[in-house]
Amino acid sequence: MSKPKGHRFWVWSLNTYELPGVKNRLIYLQDDFGFDVNLALWCIWRASEGEKLSEDALRAAMRATTEWAEGVVEPLREARLNAHELGPAEFYNLLKEVELASEHHEQNILFKLSRPATPMEREPMLAAARDNIALYASLMDAPRRDGFSSALLRDLIDHIFPGSDHKAAGQ
Repeated sequence: MSKPKGHRFWVWSLNTYELPGVKNRLIYLQDDFGFDVNLALWCIWRASEGEKLSEDALRAAMRATTEWAEGVVEPLREARLNAHELGPAEFYNLLKEVELASEHHEQNILFKLSRPATPMEREPMLAAARDNIALYASLMDAPRRDGFSSALLRDLIDHIFPGSDHKAAGQ
């Protein structure tokens, strides 16, 4: 596999997405609770870079990406899924490439909103990651949806940062 190209958020996201169990958890949060995978990854990445997001910063990121995500990324995903069921493999693969490019563009938007932060020690960084993703969940009203549990978010963090077991951290 060749080394991914792009800014550090894009490279981090590609590598993180491929960690065991991460992709399935992100897709579950997306499909069942409406999470934007790019925003979820950005929330966690910001913590890994040393930033605990404020509500204002996260709302700004959500506003900055909503039109692109709803107008381009989501329709491409739907077309790709339909092509997988109805069309030739070549068309599915082409749509997959275009969808990935649209995701990259959304991440470019988020990367430009990122500000320099001071690296944190591991435990405060893990706490910030949990706080950032929980804030995102609350802003999109996920806790009110049937089947949602904050344990889903802790589980995601535990898979992205092995050894981050929330029980050991007193969470």
